Amino acid sequence: MNSSTKARFAGRAAVAAALIGALLAGCGSASKDNAGAGAGAGTGTDAGNTTTVAADAEKLYKKSCVSCHGDQLEGRIGPSTNLTKVGGKLSRDQIATQIANGGNGMPGFKGKLNEAEIGSLSDWLAAKK
Repeated sequence: MNSSTKARFAGRAAVAAALIGALLAGCGSASKDNAGAGAGAGTGTDAGNTTTVAADAEKLYKKSCVSCHGDQLEGRIGPSTNLTKVGGKLSRDQIATQIANGGNGMPGFKGKLNEAEIGSLSDWLAAKK
């Protein structure tokens, strides 16, 4: 890969990450008190907890993100809002950082979602490859 191709790829990846993150945080209206993820919504490692975490994350997504990203993650306001394969483009940590801090037009969700909710949603989205 030559340097101009690398630069274009890096630029596109940065823009995609910023757009996805902005859209994730800007679309929701959940609060810490009523986000729908429940008290146990963290990252789980055992099989029973993983199912619960995924269900909680999906509820959280539907409450906070569906208005911009669609009920099937297909994106409702343009191609950059499509999250069907976001886990193949961004790592779990990149997704979590973008949700929490926002950036490039996206408000951060740190004040609207607690750490466990952001983690749960990030895990769930990172599995979309």
